[in-house]
Order: sequence, then structure tokens, then C-alpha cells
Amino acid sequence: MTGPSYHALLAVDIESYGRRTELVQGAVRGTMYACVQQAAGESGLPWDDCVALDRGDSIILLVPPSVAPTVLLDPFVARLDRVLRGHRVLSSGTAAVRLRVAVHAGFISPDERGWMGTAINSTCRMLDAQLLRDVLAASTRADVALIVSDNFYQAMVIQGHVQLDATTFHPVRVRQKETDLRAWVHVPGYPRPDGLPADEDGEPAAAASADAATGADPANGGGPRIGGHAKVGGGIAGGDIHVSFGGGLR
Repeated sequence: MTGPSYHALLAVDIESYGRRTELVQGAVRGTMYACVQQAAGESGLPWDDCVALDRGDSIILLVPPSVAPTVLLDPFVARLDRVLRGHRVLSSGTAAVRLRVAVHAGFISPDERGWMGTAINSTCRMLDAQLLRDVLAASTRADVALIVSDNFYQAMVIQGHVQLDATTFHPVRVRQKETDLRAWVHVPGYPRPDGLPADEDGEPAAAASADAATGADPANGGGPRIGGHAKVGGGIAGGDIHVSFGGGLR
């Protein structure tokens, strides 16, 4: 069995999948695969060279080392949004597909049952975060809501390796099960998407507005608010993100 290797990961999940009948679920699964494959082909992301882990209403794509990880953000996200929009125009409401998308990178290892690693776990937690669900539900002009891990954002967006405006990415905190990580949310066509929490720690906008008016701080038992916005950090503990991966998918 080979050891861990560093890979980019892309995950997508269908909005409101469980609310549909099994007949419709089968149709929207087919649409998810078709739209992701089309957007991947248009973005220089070779589907046949990736490993696709099927999760029913979602896919986790393990990207080979030969593919530049930048394409997962630019142009893939915009292409996917456009492809989904075109499908929605021709579909009934029950068959329309909107997707949450998560992008991360990290070490993963093969085993006798497939692939494993904290990077896969973190990608799944980001994809399933309630805050991302809320953003997609509220951002009705888009068909994609993206969440990117902090290390990927710092290495790709901040360093200018993609042609995406860094100000359209907004910091959030993902707390799911044992996971507590910083990430960034972006929705195509939105300078600031609807449905975002008011601050990085996930405080609802309405509560934050009330606290601002009274000067209260819920984290301080309702006392005066002390301090300001969370400082934006950068980089990765222990080194930079790898853009040239060692070892292929097996």
C-alpha cells in the first residue's frame, strides 16, 4: 500500500436533494454528473484522469498531480454556474439543480476500500456546512455557492494565481463535528452573497445588528463589546500549499 500524497480536492452537492422523490433524485444525479463533467471539460480539468468518489447526492473529485489546481476555482466555478443556469432554463422546478461546491488540498492515502485522509474529511465538512446551505438558498441569482479552505485561498487567490477578485471571497468559520476550520465563501455574480453570517464566527446578521445597536457582546454575556473584527491570517502551518504534487492517483 502506498503512503499519503498531496492532492487538490473538489466536492459538489445537490441542494434540497432529499426533498425530492426517488424518480427525481435519479434525474438530478444525472444532471449533476453531466453539468460537472461539461464544466470540467471546458476548464481543462480532465474528468477521466480524476478519481470520482460517489456519495449519492454529491461527488468528491480527487484531482491528479498533472492538473494545475487553479482551474478548480478559475474557470471551473464560473463555467459550472453557467452550465447549471442553462439547464435550469430548460428544466421544471423539481428537476432544477443548484450545487454547493467545496475546494481544498491536502494529503490523502489509498486503502483497500478507497481513499482516506483528514483532507477528505475537511472537504466534506465544508461542503455540508449550514452556512454554505444558507448562502446558496439566499443567493437566488446564482446556481453555485463555493467554499474554499483557507490554505487554498491564501495560495491561489491572494497570490494572484486566479483571475478572481479577492474581495468577493468572505471569511467564515466551519464548525462541523470535530472540525473547526477557517474558510472563504464566494458566489459567482455577487460582490457579497446573501445569507452570509455577519462575522467570521457565524453570528447571524440580525443578531449582529441588534448587538451593534446596543453595544452588547453575546460572547461576553451581553456586556460591552470589546475589540474589532477578526484578523485575517495567512499561509499554512508548516509550509506553503503544494502546486506540484508528488505521486499520482492510483
